[in-house]
Amino acid sequence: MSTTGRPSDTPSVASGEDPRGVPRRRHSGGNVRSMVISMAVILGMVFVVVWLLPRPNAIEQPAVDVANAARGADARLPFAPVVPDGPQGWTATSANVNRSTDGVVTWHIGYRTDEGDYLALEAARDTTPAWLRAQTQSGDARGEQTIDGEVWQRYLQPDRERYSLVRTQDGQTLLATGEGGYDVLAELVRAAEAGWAQAGTPWGVRP
Repeated sequence: MSTTGRPSDTPSVASGEDPRGVPRRRHSGGNVRSMVISMAVILGMVFVVVWLLPRPNAIEQPAVDVANAARGADARLPFAPVVPDGPQGWTATSANVNRSTDGVVTWHIGYRTDEGDYLALEAARDTTPAWLRAQTQSGDARGEQTIDGEVWQRYLQPDRERYSLVRTQDGQTLLATGEGGYDVLAELVRAAEAGWAQAGTPWGVRP
């Protein structure tokens, strides 16, 4: 028997449909590709903006008012607290009284130099060997250095590159310690002695 002209049992599939009758998405691949390209462009623009924004090299902190801190500390110390005269370009980062090793009451001033080195000035009366070891971080004695006619003792903690200069006069000890080497510390001790002299309390002795 001829089957010519009989409709087929299989439904015809229209163009753009799959056999289940669901329209095919001809451009789905193109949409994904366009979205990826758009995201890449946006991320590229964000990167350029962030790269062009100015960024600080370091977090700046306000300078400490050493003179004001010294006025508040004066009654707590058995000597006149030193307020160094300079050096120019250095920033005071701390100024306070603390009870250090062996209970030694110490006037402390911290500095950051214009080269970025951190230094500390420690003034105390009737210090002990243990106090000295703590302040120099167990530094080794490295001879002497003469500054404006006065002899200072050198110490060095090589592992931490911690330099120190120390001098004691009439029971009063002044110690400069930190980074940057002995020449930088010499600037600090000169500034300290000049500050004491201007205040009329040479080497911390009250009139």
